[in-house]
Amino acid sequence: MKILLVEDSKELLEAMAQALIDEGYTVDQAQDGNKGYEYAMVNGYDILILDLNLPNKSGYEIAKAFRKDNSTTPIMAVTARDALPDKLKGFDLGFDDYLTKPFEIPELMARVRALIRRSKPNKKKVIETHNLKIDSQSRKVMEGKKEIDLTKTEFNILEYLVRHQGLVVENGKLIEAIWGEDADLLDPPVRSHVKNLRKKIGDDNMTIIKTVPGVGYIIE
Repeated sequence: MKILLVEDSKELLEAMAQALIDEGYTVDQAQDGNKGYEYAMVNGYDILILDLNLPNKSGYEIAKAFRKDNSTTPIMAVTARDALPDKLKGFDLGFDDYLTKPFEIPELMARVRALIRRSKPNKKKVIETHNLKIDSQSRKVMEGKKEIDLTKTEFNILEYLVRHQGLVVENGKLIEAIWGEDADLLDPPVRSHVKNLRKKIGDDNMTIIKTVPGVGYIIE
């Protein structure tokens, strides 16, 4: 699950981003309206969280441009503007929710979960492949009655590959989905995470996660 977070307050941006990351979301961050606009127009996201008062380009402008080509991705406004006309303007431009500052981080997280539920009501919470069951809500992986202990990154990789079962997932696409704009900071690289994941799920012979040389990975 990938989120774009645009907020000009560095302190608030870091607090919000860390809370989202701790919940297992991939987060791209921007403090500037132009940068936020660039991310929104180029990258694919499951949800946008936009401050309205941003340097260079407002959250209103980003939402208006984004909505021209994307009618379904949820957009949340985060702002100190609590007057009704401001809220109505935001809803008319395509915002799905409106969080007024100051707010508590748990409220932010609850609203994010609600937006995701509304936007993807039919997405399975439990998915299966081979002898594994992956619960996206509890973030548990079971092999029969045995729970497999995965890191956050390993779980995200496995869930992403299973949700794209039968398709070859290119390395670049996998990296973008899991790490977002911080992909250049990877250490260790993706293949090391996949190697560790294979060991934990008993896939040393690569019968579950298969490598497509020079391209990426596939779960058939």
